[in-house]
Amino acid sequence: MNRIIFLIIILISFKTFACDCECVGDCSFKSVSSGSDFVALVKVIEYSDYLDYEIDGYDKKMPFSMTVEVIEKYIGSESRKKIKIWGDNGMLCRPYIANFEIGKYYLIAPSKINETSDNGNKNDYDFFSCYTDYLVVDFNKKIAFGEYTKREKEVSLQEFEREIKNLNFKKTEWFVNNNKKTFYKSDSITLYKILNKKNKEIILNRNLILREKNNGKDFTELTFKGNKKLILKDTNIEKWTETEHLGNWNWKYDNEKLKLDLFFNKKINSSFKIYSIERDYLIWKKDKDKTTKVHFLVLKLKRIKQ
Repeated sequence: MNRIIFLIIILISFKTFACDCECVGDCSFKSVSSGSDFVALVKVIEYSDYLDYEIDGYDKKMPFSMTVEVIEKYIGSESRKKIKIWGDNGMLCRPYIANFEIGKYYLIAPSKINETSDNGNKNDYDFFSCYTDYLVVDFNKKIAFGEYTKREKEVSLQEFEREIKNLNFKKTEWFVNNNKKTFYKSDSITLYKILNKKNKEIILNRNLILREKNNGKDFTELTFKGNKKLILKDTNIEKWTETEHLGNWNWKYDNEKLKLDLFFNKKINSSFKIYSIERDYLIWKKDKDKTTKVHFLVLKLKRIKQ
């Protein structure tokens, strides 16, 4: 027990030495993972790369990266079963890979590396020391430990999965590709919701952003009202005309079954099953000197045959 406590103290000192920063706002795992592009339960398979110099306070060769197996993906488009995560080299704001034990499980919400460098390869991942983007998991008990929220220091995997996949359509706006009326015909559809919709640039350029995200094709907007009413509005890109569907449209969502039902004049019109929850972004360029990062929540659905 004393050896474990000593190791924890050493690893905490590593983190402080590598990066001295303070978290602004809510940097708990629940908050971080709710806005992350990739959230998963993983198992550490091996240490993959090592530093070629010593780290003060650590008497072994310090691992620089680790390969993990994706046991369960909660959020994201990552399709690989094994991914590599890079750590600190003594000069980065990352936790040391020695914090992670081979054979152990973790809940992670890492960041993707965009460019290959000496600190990691493109499309691999890393963590950021200034907020909580991973939790230690007792896989037998199915409990994750760490700063889940500012007040909660543990969470069951069942509760976490329920919360991370919890969707609330009430008072939300989505759009879907509807080129050649595919929304009303296709067996598979993808819904997009702008997450940072209150950004001034996004408000001013919303329709242009939707057009660009939809590759210049016609799209349909779905507005889910709080009273279960649904507004459907088709946008024709060529003529820049909007057509709102008349009649009594309503919606119903079952969060347990991930099932979305659309009704017209009190009769079922179509039903969809959500099979993937992802996040995406678009770099919006109003001009060459100014860009805005538009974040999207992405739902992939399959039509349920009536």
